[in-house]
Amino acid sequence: MHNPELIPKRHAFRVLFGQRPLTKFKDYRKSIKVDLLSPEPKEAMMKRIYDFVKATWSEDGRESERATSEEMQDAMNQMLSGKALGLGLETINFTFRISGITRIDTHQIVRQRIGVTFSQQCTGDRMLHHNDVLVEESIAGSDYQLPHFIGSTLSCKDTYSKMIDNNISIQAARSILPHDLETFIFMNTNLMTLLFFHQKRIDDGSQTWQINEIAQQMADQVCAVYPELTEVFERNKKKFKFQKEASADRKNSFSTGLYVPKDDEFEYNNRDFLYDQKKLDMHHTNTPIEDTYYWGNTLVTKDQFEMIKARYDANDKIVHDTSPTNDEIFTMNIKTNDELLAIL
Repeated sequence: MHNPELIPKRHAFRVLFGQRPLTKFKDYRKSIKVDLLSPEPKEAMMKRIYDFVKATWSEDGRESERATSEEMQDAMNQMLSGKALGLGLETINFTFRISGITRIDTHQIVRQRIGVTFSQQCTGDRMLHHNDVLVEESIAGSDYQLPHFIGSTLSCKDTYSKMIDNNISIQAARSILPHDLETFIFMNTNLMTLLFFHQKRIDDGSQTWQINEIAQQMADQVCAVYPELTEVFERNKKKFKFQKEASADRKNSFSTGLYVPKDDEFEYNNRDFLYDQKKLDMHHTNTPIEDTYYWGNTLVTKDQFEMIKARYDANDKIVHDTSPTNDEIFTMNIKTNDELLAIL
């Protein structure tokens, strides 16, 4: 039963009733960023996997205490080349933060279901008024399409915020949101699974250039800590050629062919593919994309954008500290909107 004497619990998310969406449109390709979080020191990792690979013949399970660095490196090489059981590779864990992406990308990432754990930003447990928007170069390069892209996105975000202000649940209102909103995902995996993921997702036949970029950045982050894995990831790029295998079977109708292959090393008909262009040629148009800022549907400067954000942040702190009602939050933010409109 309701007990008004209880001190209200603080919400884990910002409560944004009455706030007009702040939207920054920015370059998709420049935004993608993979961070390897707290990688294990190489020495500790090498000792553990050496004990794993030598456990079958060990008397006490402490082989790494007697092994030289060269012996441990040789054990790693034997596992990577398939000449020794790869159990030890499954003990090398990595946690990545993959940001500057959209939910299109996260849906491709989570198709890897074995040997991984994911945690990602949610759309139904927080308000998404102020998420940035990622713009593809090919869209930015179209003088006709870019304004429509911006206008449609702003319209969706405006409708989203107005539904929430009119007592539509955030879990229902999110159905209007577009796929171009920026988000992030955490991915924890082991080396064996990562090599499999990289092999599939680095291939030109994988649907998007974004997933190719994410896979390569993951490899780059790992190799920066463990340089000896560089050659392994480079070999990995050549093991899986989806388009070549699919094209060899001329009766195959179970694969999506969108772009002419990057590596023109096998026979195909251009009509095997939807577009008579290579993926990168179609998407990486070298179109400069400058950050563009909007408050609601109004174009603003960066300084104005930051000023509005600061005012909203101040209101958010009051809400966090005092737990007002939804109506009180709405009234406070509407007053702030009127004050901001008067000075812009």
